[in-house]
Amino acid sequence: MSAVASRWAPLLIAAVVLSVALASPRPSHANGVPTLVELSYIDLSNWGPQGATGELELIFAEGIANVTAQGMETLSGLRYQGWLVNSESNDAISIGRFNADVLGNVLFQGVLPPIADFGFDLFIITVEPEPDEAPQPTTDRSIGGTFSLIGDSSADGSSEATISQPSQLPNTGDPTLITDLGRFGLLIGVMTVSVIVGMRLGRRRTSR
Repeated sequence: MSAVASRWAPLLIAAVVLSVALASPRPSHANGVPTLVELSYIDLSNWGPQGATGELELIFAEGIANVTAQGMETLSGLRYQGWLVNSESNDAISIGRFNADVLGNVLFQGVLPPIADFGFDLFIITVEPEPDEAPQPTTDRSIGGTFSLIGDSSADGSSEATISQPSQLPNTGDPTLITDLGRFGLLIGVMTVSVIVGMRLGRRRTSR
């Protein structure tokens, strides 16, 4: 092997190590798999166009509830309100209030409050007065949808939610950033040592 090749061999090896490390799979940092609920005029519905449809996307890890809908009536002096409901206990919590645009479309992002020990299996959109001082949903129910319960029954028969929502939304930035910085620091150290070793080997061969 020539002196030049010997000098740069450690650096080439370090470069290969760097390429392999960067190409290795990064750990998943998904903030939870969203729960999708198809919305339509269901048995509980008694208000509004029966042809209205929509979708609810629940992202528990981020505390987000996205509602999209079509064919809704545009309200005046009223507001729609979305509710997560435990159909067994009839407990309900609101994800927020909204209205449809002039074309009957809804595009709304609500916020999930802190959640614990709550079994969800129903989402329903009600029609509420504006302003509204009542903490409970009215009996004017538009579209909704059912889905599998989130939570398991405990020994006493109560529902225990498997997801607990923090009081503040977590930082949803890339959680692998620190890992990547550590990886780069380590690889830079390896490359530096390789260059020093290569230079010393080159000097030894040159002095012979």
